[in-house]
Amino acid sequence: MCPPAIRLFSTALLLSLTLSLSAAQQKVIVLGFDGVDARYTQKWMDEGKLPNMARLRANGTFRPLLPTTPAQTPVSWSTFSTGIDPGRTGIFDFLRRDPKNYLPVFAAFDETKEPFLLGAKNPMAAAALVFVLLAMLAIPFRRARAAVLVVAIIAAAGAFIGAKRYLPETRPGVINRRQGIPFWEVAASAGRKTMVVHVPVTFPATDFHDGYLLSGLGVPDVSGRVGKPFYFTSELDFHRSGSNEFSIEVVQLIDNKGVIPTEIQGPPNKLFKEPPYIKIPMTITVAQDRQSITIEESGQKLTMKPGDWSGWTDFVFPFNPLIKLRGVSRFHLISIAPEIKLYLSPINFDPRNLPPGFRISTPAKWAPELAGKYGLYKTLGWQIDTWAISEGFADEQMFWDDMNFTVAQNRKMFDSFLAGDKDLMVQCFEFPDRVGHVFWRLMDPQHPAYDAALAAKWSDALLRAYQLMDGIVGDAMAAAEKHNATLIVLSDHGFASFRKSVNYDTWLVMNGYMVLKSGVQVKERNVEMLFDQGQFWENVDWSKTRAYAMGLGELYINTKGREAQGIVNPGPEAEALKKELKERLVQFTDPETGEHPVRRVIAREEVYKQFDPNMIPDLFVTNNDGYRVSWQTSLGGIPKNLLEPNKQVWSGDHCSVDPEIVKGIFFMNKKLTTDRAPYIADVYPTVLGTLGVKPPYELDGVELK
Repeated sequence: MCPPAIRLFSTALLLSLTLSLSAAQQKVIVLGFDGVDARYTQKWMDEGKLPNMARLRANGTFRPLLPTTPAQTPVSWSTFSTGIDPGRTGIFDFLRRDPKNYLPVFAAFDETKEPFLLGAKNPMAAAALVFVLLAMLAIPFRRARAAVLVVAIIAAAGAFIGAKRYLPETRPGVINRRQGIPFWEVAASAGRKTMVVHVPVTFPATDFHDGYLLSGLGVPDVSGRVGKPFYFTSELDFHRSGSNEFSIEVVQLIDNKGVIPTEIQGPPNKLFKEPPYIKIPMTITVAQDRQSITIEESGQKLTMKPGDWSGWTDFVFPFNPLIKLRGVSRFHLISIAPEIKLYLSPINFDPRNLPPGFRISTPAKWAPELAGKYGLYKTLGWQIDTWAISEGFADEQMFWDDMNFTVAQNRKMFDSFLAGDKDLMVQCFEFPDRVGHVFWRLMDPQHPAYDAALAAKWSDALLRAYQLMDGIVGDAMAAAEKHNATLIVLSDHGFASFRKSVNYDTWLVMNGYMVLKSGVQVKERNVEMLFDQGQFWENVDWSKTRAYAMGLGELYINTKGREAQGIVNPGPEAEALKKELKERLVQFTDPETGEHPVRRVIAREEVYKQFDPNMIPDLFVTNNDGYRVSWQTSLGGIPKNLLEPNKQVWSGDHCSVDPEIVKGIFFMNKKLTTDRAPYIADVYPTVLGTLGVKPPYELDGVELK
């Protein structure tokens, strides 16, 4: 029998070893969902419709999560990744303005020009390589050596000319403007094996110690767009049923029978001067019985019937005989008779054949390895096409089919990753956000786009999306239990009904803060203008304008010394104007309802501890439920009416809605003792604390315990 002291010592030693072993083996799974609303999650858990999340709540913790200000996808996920607020990440909107010219540009990324291979030295390098190779052949042949050398010189000259003609000096590159160090890089540097999949604002992928990453939102399609679908139609009187300021490539077919030649417009030509776009031919052959069509493009042939989705199809865009860009996509044949209606989803970069320097994964070879192991997948950051249904080119079933197809592939990969040996596993799914954007109108009878007939079939679409999410959460829960891992499930923001648009620049004009030139024709804004260098602010008289709105809910003072044509003195004059705008914006009412579209106007110093005063907006205007900043305002448009009913399919939103209204979700498979309401910046220190890793700098969130 052991003496009590020895037994006590042994017990303590065993407990110490057990705790050390537990800490050493601790794993963390972070499962992110875009746009999941806390109110509906709680409601459907209480009704027994989300059993996995209800069990996670019962055994652990569930709380609504406060998103960033503003509550936008790239903004919140950037704070999630880095643990610092948008003032420090520099990502405060999808868009930012250049104070030198007032023009809108994308906030998270800058396009650059990088050397292609050796850049300007390509022709000389090609000539030298050819000459050396042929000259080496001359060594064994003494008698013919001179002749071979002459051939080598001629061949080298040809290589020089060919390289000068067919090899560009530069290629487009991308810089991610987000500041801060992602928590997975910190964990990896501390020796934790890490895998990160589809987190927004992680493009281009950068290497980090012993880590794997597949980029999310921010990866473009082959056209360099957020996602440009195609619609081929033989309808002569075709008109779009709606517009949400995002464009789709409409291709008019010359006939509806027989052999129909057409083409696909691919990437802009940023390698050579001509042509401006790389296009490839496509032929559509309609069967004599009009029961099917055959599509031929890029050396492939596929036959489709109405209602069919094709499998993955290759697209090869040749810049010249040496340089080709490869993409993948899928067709959907809507109809043949009486008219052809053929949809082509945005063309993704082919993960098996990515262009030089186009990094969507780390290590770079991981993206093609995933395609080899799991099959082709969407590389596009905005994976689920919301544009076609929003513009009237697709119906609800088409959208739903594409959504399910996308989620099934991502879930297959996720379930496999869960079985791996990583200490930290992070993966995001976007589908709840996309479903919320286009189906909210059918669960809100007060919405201007509500359709009772469609609602009879689709009013439960959001619930079905949440139930799909619940199944994925169940997969993660099972893996967490098996590996004794900490599980965190969260979303970046919630949702609200988008019944009316608010035109803030129109309000500024009506109230004398912005002055317009007379007699200037102004076009309606659309997102293509960002890519095609369209005109902006062409009717604004900056010499008399004191404030302007741009982006999804931001106001800027036209400050002297900061803006190119600023007239408001910094200091007391600017501060007085900000105070005046804050007071007046919350006072204006909707004459039809008597409601206040604006809930709060927040100065940047009220929400951000640190910020670049030349870049960060002066004021954030946040809306009440039912209202959102207009698409036109986001690009500096000034429509006639202050408020406009939103009759579009894009009917749910969050972008300019007050963050207090659109809270996301936070689950953890352990009980939290603190009563703190989680903020999205809290995830960073919570994950690192669980892994026993110190943060690299002062954070704007705290560890949840």
